[in-house]
Amino acid sequence: MKIRFNQPESKNPHDDRGLRIRYSDAKRPGRPWRWYLILAISGLPLIYLIGLVVWEQVTVEASGRIRVPNFTVRSAVDGYVEQIFVKPLQTVATGTQLAQLVNDSLQNNHDRMQIELQLLENEKQKLLLHNDHSRSSTAQLLKFAQEQRDFSYKRLRQYESLFAQGAATQAEIAAARSQFNAALENLAAQEKAHNQEQSLAPEMRRITQQMSQIALEFEKTQDQIQQLNLVAPATGLVTELFMQPGEYLGRGQALLEIIFPEKVYIDAFIPPKYQDYAVVGQTVMVKFPNGETAKAKIISVPGVMQKLSSVESNPLEPVRSAILAQMEFVETVTSRLMNGMPVDIYFY
Repeated sequence: MKIRFNQPESKNPHDDRGLRIRYSDAKRPGRPWRWYLILAISGLPLIYLIGLVVWEQVTVEASGRIRVPNFTVRSAVDGYVEQIFVKPLQTVATGTQLAQLVNDSLQNNHDRMQIELQLLENEKQKLLLHNDHSRSSTAQLLKFAQEQRDFSYKRLRQYESLFAQGAATQAEIAAARSQFNAALENLAAQEKAHNQEQSLAPEMRRITQQMSQIALEFEKTQDQIQQLNLVAPATGLVTELFMQPGEYLGRGQALLEIIFPEKVYIDAFIPPKYQDYAVVGQTVMVKFPNGETAKAKIISVPGVMQKLSSVESNPLEPVRSAILAQMEFVETVTSRLMNGMPVDIYFY
């Protein structure tokens, strides 16, 4: 009898040399939804394009920018900044003093011309005193007319002050104003008579002409000195200071910038295919970058076409044109509005 030590390999996959092996069930046949997920992800670009086409057919959308009007305060004369009375982010009212400039040369010219005018006035008075005694009566009448004018003017101011305090009536003010007008007419008549009777000497004419020239220059210098005091043109918010005390501010150079948040408007860029919506009074919904919305309406359509920048347009598309329209908010806006902020506009 022949003995064999090699036995044939077992055909049972769960039995390995006498040991039972437990395999788990196959997973792939039990998960068919994975194929559907792959198909859905592959079809997302097509779904997105279809959604864009449907969205354009259903909604009317335009882009826009928030515009906050601003004003740059500039100096009309040269000078050094002596003091600045405001700070950034401070609200100022109309006429509020913003800064004070100094110009020593301008002030010296003002004082010099004032002294020259006073000297010429004194010299003129001396020449008038040496006139012929026969014209003294006319001079006295002229002086009396001037005193009467000054008296009636002071009296009119007193009645106006009393009226402001509630201690005078409009009839009293009207009577005082009538007396003042009569005094002015009397003074004009006396001056005319005095000039007709008095033949001015060449020296008198020279002084009068010189005084007229200096007076014109003096008034111009006074206006320039008043312009050294810079005031706010309207109620607004100071956003930035360009100068500091002690620095030189040239003519036309910027001192500070003021914005007017109460006058905010929107520049909307409406596609030409939606020109029927670009009418005054059209109500729209404005969506801010943070997701908040507010109602607005069109207040102006200048009727011009403006090219869209790369910010408002798709970078993959060529530069397009749009109808420019200005809008204002019709309800309170809680979002913080900044100049140049992009917004989306939806038409009803």
